[in-house]
Amino acid sequence: MNNRNVILIVLLILVVVLAVVGIVLGVTFYRNNKNGNNSNKKNLETFNLTLEDMYCNIKDSKKIVKVKITIETNNKETLELLEKKQFLIRDDINKIIRNKTEEELQGEEGQIKLQKEIKESLIKLFNDETITNVYFDDLIIQ
Repeated sequence: MNNRNVILIVLLILVVVLAVVGIVLGVTFYRNNKNGNNSNKKNLETFNLTLEDMYCNIKDSKKIVKVKITIETNNKETLELLEKKQFLIRDDINKIIRNKTEEELQGEEGQIKLQKEIKESLIKLFNDETITNVYFDDLIIQ
């Protein structure tokens, strides 16, 4: 054999070995990633409570806010507590919104701040860190 044939054989063997190693690593990574995602989904089970429409006055304005809120938690007992104490939640949200001006409620930034403030207030009210998020199904200023 000449040098050219030897080099081609060595390169062919090298390519086959690298392909086998790549397949083994790919299969291993895929299996680990698939199993990890399933266990995370079990831990990420969430429960939601959607409150009825609320109408709130705005500070220093003749306008009102119509809001429909969904509260998310990752604990079933917390959900049951929230369902029983909806009157407290509605009162707390009403107090927060009544202390906001029109300018504070405008735009995406205002809504994000309001969501964060409501979430933090509910966590403090119920002393429960399992309340994970607050969503606005409707937020209308009229």
